[in-house]
Amino acid sequence: MNKELSILRDSLITEAKSSPMLLSDLAGLEAYVSESYNSRSFIELLQNADDAKATKFYVKRSGDFLFVANNGRPFNIKDLESLCRSASSNKVRGTTIGYRGIGFKSVVSFAKEVHLISGDFEITFSKELSKQIVPQAPKVPLIRIPHELEKSVKDELADEIRKMQNEGFNTIFIFSGVLANQIDEEYTSFANTTLLFLNSIQVIKIHLTKKVTANIAVIELNERGRYLRVSTTEAISNWFVCSDSTCSIAFSMNKDKVERLPKSEAIIHAFLPTEDSCGLGVVVNGDFSTDPSRRHLIMDDTTIKVISNLTHLYASLLKYALANKDRNMVDALMPYFDWKLIQLMKQSFEKEFAIKIKNAFGKELSNVRLAPSWLNAEDFSKIMSASNLPYIAPECSDVPGLSDLLKFLGNKPEDVGALIVKADNAQISVLGCAQILTAGMKEALMNHRLPSLTTTALVMSNGGLCSLKEINDEEGEIDESFIKLMEDNGMSKNDISQFLKKIGLSNINDLLFDDEDDDLYDDDDKSDNPTSVSQWFNDASSSLKSVVNNEGVQKWRSAEENTLAALNANGFRLKDVSKQNLGFDLEGSDPNGKNIYIEVKSIDYVGQKFRMTNNEFAAAQYKPSNYCIALVFQNKDTLEISLIKDPINRLNLTRQVVQWVWECSDYEYKPMKFSI
Repeated sequence: MNKELSILRDSLITEAKSSPMLLSDLAGLEAYVSESYNSRSFIELLQNADDAKATKFYVKRSGDFLFVANNGRPFNIKDLESLCRSASSNKVRGTTIGYRGIGFKSVVSFAKEVHLISGDFEITFSKELSKQIVPQAPKVPLIRIPHELEKSVKDELADEIRKMQNEGFNTIFIFSGVLANQIDEEYTSFANTTLLFLNSIQVIKIHLTKKVTANIAVIELNERGRYLRVSTTEAISNWFVCSDSTCSIAFSMNKDKVERLPKSEAIIHAFLPTEDSCGLGVVVNGDFSTDPSRRHLIMDDTTIKVISNLTHLYASLLKYALANKDRNMVDALMPYFDWKLIQLMKQSFEKEFAIKIKNAFGKELSNVRLAPSWLNAEDFSKIMSASNLPYIAPECSDVPGLSDLLKFLGNKPEDVGALIVKADNAQISVLGCAQILTAGMKEALMNHRLPSLTTTALVMSNGGLCSLKEINDEEGEIDESFIKLMEDNGMSKNDISQFLKKIGLSNINDLLFDDEDDDLYDDDDKSDNPTSVSQWFNDASSSLKSVVNNEGVQKWRSAEENTLAALNANGFRLKDVSKQNLGFDLEGSDPNGKNIYIEVKSIDYVGQKFRMTNNEFAAAQYKPSNYCIALVFQNKDTLEISLIKDPINRLNLTRQVVQWVWECSDYEYKPMKFSI
C-alpha cells in the first residue's frame, strides 16, 4: 500500500477504535446525506470530474459492476483524505463547483462497495471490511476507512480497467452490487443543460441499458458570449451563453434566433441544474448556495450577492437587445412573474431579483417614453424620434411583459396632451391622427384642458390635414372616412358632437350632425314610434311573449354575454368592450340607430344594491342621455333585463368610502323577460 495512504488509513482506524460511537454517528450522517442526495450521484461524480479538469466522463455497467471514469487530474493524498472525512473538502468556493466534501457520500444509496483506481492509489471502501476492524461500532460508514483493493477484484476487472486506462481515463470508480434500475433512470435522464456551465467536460458517454452520448462544442465566440451546441443521443440544442466573472445567462437558440424557454425549463443552475425556476425565459447560472441535495437555492448573503451581479448582467443584455431591436432576445428576458405582486411573494430568487433590478439599470431606462395603449407603435415611434426622446422601437414595443417592466422601473405612458403638441413636428399617419384626436376628445369630455387640441392639424378635411379650428372657421367638414376611423378607435358620433358643442365649434357640429345627436331618451319622444328603445321596452309585459327573440341566451353564459345576445337579437347592434375599461360593458346602437352605452349589473334578487365604480360614474356623466344601466336577473328558466337610462340624474346614488364606489338601492325595476 502507498506510504501516504497507509499513514492516512492508520490514523482513521485509530480514531474509529478510540470512539466507535462517533464512527456509528458518522454512518448515520452518511445515510442522511445519501437520502438528501437521492438520484444525484451522477451529478456529484460529474461535478468532481469537472473540478479535476476532466474533458471526458464515461459511465459503463458490466454485470454487477458500474464503472465511472474521467480523464482529469489523478487523486492525490489530500483528495483522498477529503473523500474519507466528512465536510473536509480542500476545494475553494468560487474556483470549483463542489466545496462541501460530502457529495460523494450519495453513492452509498446504490452500491455495497466502492473501488477507486487513480494515480498511485488502488483502494476499496467496504462496510464489511470496516466492521471487521471496528467490531464494537454498532454501525460503520461506507466511505471512511480505505482498504487495499483485493487482488481477486482487480483480476476480475483487469480487462475493463486496462481498456479505460488506455483511453486516457486517469480516475476510475468501480461500484459493486449496484441497483440497476435506479442507475439506469438517473444516468440516462439528465437535462441537456447539464453541460452548459461546466468548466472543462466536453464529452459524456454512458453505456447502460441504453447508450447515451452528450457532447458540447463551442461554435462561435464574440464580444457578447459563446455559441454552444449540445448534442445528445436524442437531440441537438444550441445555446448562446453570456457571462461575467460570477454568473451566466444562457439563451436557447432556434435557427440562429433566440427562443424563449417555457417556465418549466428556465431553471437555475449552481453550475449544475437545481429544481428552482428563475422566472425568466432563460437559464441562469451562478455560484449560488444550495441545500445539501443541490436541488434548491438557499437565500443567504452569498446567493443574494450573486443575484445582484446577475441583475447587472441581465440589464446589460436587455439594453443591448433593445438597442439592436432584437425582439426575440427581449422576449426571452421577460419574466413570468408579476412585478406588481412581487412584494407579496415569499423570499425567493424572483423576489430578490426584482429588488435588485432597479439598481442594475440605474437611470438608463428610467426615462424611456412608453406608448399609450390607444396609439399605434409606428406613429408613436415617429413622434418620439422627431422630438429626440428615448422610446422602445416598434419591433419590441409589444413584447409581453416589457411595458410592465418599464413601468416597474418608474416609466409612464406618454399622456395625450404631450403627444398632441409633439405630433405637430412629426409626419404621422392618418390613423395616428385619428387615435390622438379620439384620445384628446375623450380627455376633454372628462373636463381635462387640452388647449392645443383644436389648433393642431390632426383632422382630415377635403383630403388634407387641418386643425378643428381651421375647419370650423372656414365652415368646412370632417371627411366621413376620418370620422369612421375615429369610430373604429372608440369615438362615437354622439361623443364627437358633444365635444364640438362643449368647445364651441358649432359650425362643424351643425354641418356634420344636424339633428343626429338628439338625446336617445328625450322626454318628447313620440310614444307611437314603435322602433324606439323606450317603446320597445315599455311594450314588454312581465310575462313571456313570442315576439321576444331568445337567440343566443343560454344558461351557462355570463350576464354580460346573455345581455349582449338578447339585445342584439332584438334590434340592437352592440359589441362587448368590457375589457377596455371604458366605464361600460356594451357599446353600439339601439334599434333606432342611436348611440348607446350599457353597463351590465347582475343582481341576485330585485331590490338588491348595485354599485358603480368611479370610472363608470364618470362615463355616465358625460354620456348622460346615452348611458344605461342594465340590471340583469337570471334564474334557471328566464333572463330579465331592466334598462335604467341616465342613471346619474334618475337614480339616488350614494358615494361610499369603501373602495370609493357609488351605491344604489332604490330603483324602478321593469324587466324584459327572455326564456332560457
